Amino acid sequence: MSTLITDSNAVLTFTGQWARQEMADYIAPAMSCEEIDALYGLLYAMGEPATADMWMTAHARGDQAGERHYRATDAQYAVPVDPMDLLQCDSCQ
Repeated sequence: MSTLITDSNAVLTFTGQWARQEMADYIAPAMSCEEIDALYGLLYAMGEPATADMWMTAHARGDQAGERHYRATDAQYAVPVDPMDLLQCDSCQ
């Protein structure tokens, strides 16, 4: 398999079309983990890490606990912390 890209306009057209958030939000949740990994790798290799991350995030929102790309929401782990406690100094109390 050749890895030589001879038409950079085709690459720009491809990455431009796949950089649309609404497309990622609609398609990515329906993709398998293997499919999204392949698309992520392709977009990243084409110099589009932000687009790759966008697709991965859109896919992860559709994953359930136990699936490869599942990301728990931050709210599940939010613990109130008094920043003064972290300083650990007597004059801060």
